[in-house]
Amino acid sequence: MEDSMKALIRWMLVLIPGLLATAPAYADLKVATSLTDLASVARFVGGKHVSAQSLCRGYEDPHFVPAKPSLMKAIQHANVFVSVGLELDAGWLPLVLPGSRNSKIQPGTSGFVDASEGIDVLEKPVGTVSRAEGDIHPLGNPHYYVDPKSLEVVADKLAEVFSRLDPANAADYAANAKAFDERMETSLAKWEKQMAPYKGASIVTYHTNFAYFANRFGLKLFGNVEPKPGIPPTPRHIAELADAMKKAGVKVVAYQPYYSAAASRQLASKAGGVAVEIATEAGGLPGTDDVFSKFDVLVSSVAGALSGKSGGAQ
Repeated sequence: MEDSMKALIRWMLVLIPGLLATAPAYADLKVATSLTDLASVARFVGGKHVSAQSLCRGYEDPHFVPAKPSLMKAIQHANVFVSVGLELDAGWLPLVLPGSRNSKIQPGTSGFVDASEGIDVLEKPVGTVSRAEGDIHPLGNPHYYVDPKSLEVVADKLAEVFSRLDPANAADYAANAKAFDERMETSLAKWEKQMAPYKGASIVTYHTNFAYFANRFGLKLFGNVEPKPGIPPTPRHIAELADAMKKAGVKVVAYQPYYSAAASRQLASKAGGVAVEIATEAGGLPGTDDVFSKFDVLVSSVAGALSGKSGGAQ
């Protein structure tokens, strides 16, 4: 019996170190985000070590997400929360995070990430900001994720965060972020080639959420369907903007699934142009499941509309 016990102990001493060596250092980093684009980037960077979910779906207005108990429950066990920052999610996230009762992901903790850090922010207001001007973001335009280059900044930041929380897999996170950046650069060259014929062209968008795309691809923003950010269009505004579009030869009105298609199409019709539905967030339209496919569809849609060959509503 004694010999049998000694043999068993020797066998365990050989087996256990091998099992420990092959066990993952962190079984699964659970990541939650305020936007689908951020969840998509987190999946690319995290690879097999990360699961990621977005509280706002791609076809929902990220300004106005209902702070439901189901959202709070969804992030109860998250290790990381990634906010888009610049107060885009300020209308609902300050309710959802405390409601989750998850101390690991509250602002100021190592599990909370402001993805806007390091972004070259556009349209920072100068002087006093008044609500009479509409839903103005006092920290600047928060829709930076509509510029492909901005997502490289996000990817690099997430690699740093994941590596800090899960150092055993840091090499994987760094390699994945590098691969993401390289793929984005290759894709960007393709998208820039598609958009090159329309550099300097003017476009109308429903909301002020296209500045980063326009800046990246050399478009001019002529106006918005909304008279002021967050304010529904009036018949007078539609008529005046349509008249200005006709005089300037502006033919394209772009809108997202969560904005009024009817108002966008009415404006385009009055201006003799075309209204095109676009997804600025991953998952907003069919075929836009991740950030790369989102930009594929977005660039093709905008280029098609500017060329006069889009299938948008006249």
